[in-house]
Amino acid sequence: MNTASGVFLTETRVRLLESIERCGSISGAARAMAMSYKWTWDEVNAMNRQAPGPLVVRNVGGRRGGGTSLTPYGVRVVAFYRALAREYQDAVEALSEHVLTDARAVNFRYLLRRRALAGTWHGREAA
Repeated sequence: MNTASGVFLTETRVRLLESIERCGSISGAARAMAMSYKWTWDEVNAMNRQAPGPLVVRNVGGRRGGGTSLTPYGVRVVAFYRALAREYQDAVEALSEHVLTDARAVNFRYLLRRRALAGTWHGREAA
């Protein structure tokens, strides 16, 4: 998913958001994803700047020093991305089953998946 200021959502960023929600902290999410704390904060800050509203908020205070969580908007963005990914996979499966019924179907699925992944790996969404 792209915005005027660049790539907004990739699979890795969505996994990061899910990890933050699960772990309740940026540092926990970074450890869970085997990424650096700095990379994690940079990604969160970039997403928060690009989105119409914040996706992640810091919760200060408390005996344990607070934590980090997704905003309601962040939760909706993750749900939207996951729903879109399911729809994409369903469309690829339907196309493969109903249009390409021979051995080419596997190759077609592979190529589409490879193209989609290549787009996110290189910091852009696949066309």
